[in-house]
Amino acid sequence: MFERFTEQAHLVLDLARHEAERAGHRYLGPEHLVLGVLAEGHSRGARILRAHRIELATARTELLGLARQGVVPAPRPSDADLLGTLGIDLEAVRRSTEQAFGATAVGQATWRVTRRRGWRGTRVTWTPLCGPPFFAKRALQLASEQARTLGHGAVGPEHLVLGVLADVGEPAGRVRVSRRHRRITAHVGLPGGYRGAAGPLLAALGVDLDALRDAVAAELRGTGR
Repeated sequence: MFERFTEQAHLVLDLARHEAERAGHRYLGPEHLVLGVLAEGHSRGARILRAHRIELATARTELLGLARQGVVPAPRPSDADLLGTLGIDLEAVRRSTEQAFGATAVGQATWRVTRRRGWRGTRVTWTPLCGPPFFAKRALQLASEQARTLGHGAVGPEHLVLGVLADVGEPAGRVRVSRRHRRITAHVGLPGGYRGAAGPLLAALGVDLDALRDAVAAELRGTGR
């Protein structure tokens, strides 16, 4: 999926992770994608958001307001921050481990330890080397579908906005949630029924979702890319 993302779209994802960390969130959700587009600032997606009076500083404030309401977690230190208090540099550990065993081996090891049943009598939910749990996958999948429907070969920030809006407007139906998913949700402090908070965030900003969706779609149809 990510191989179709433009350089700007990858930058948005990096900035979304930064915004999640800035908010003290230990996960990455679609609400952070909105902030990531705004933080990138130069794409057509960012310009359209600003044209609808969605500003980064205000969006950050409203996300904190959602934390006070219990929609998203209150700020919490990241795994890297907690390990840092013990004098452990997580990124240094990651680099040295990958240099010694390779990135693929490290990835396989973290996959096994978080999924193997009966791991030394306990079940490991998540490890710091896994990175933040990714709850924005459906929005990104919908962004790719939107790009494909429009006949575009690449996925840019504008498609990410459409993906987030599609995720808000067409929430996933009732699905069986695994025990592991519930444990990861609890691990990062999210409420049990969390399905993304982009909708509540945009509602708090007073955004007309249909008007925003139409504006982004019109921009993409007008340029043909």
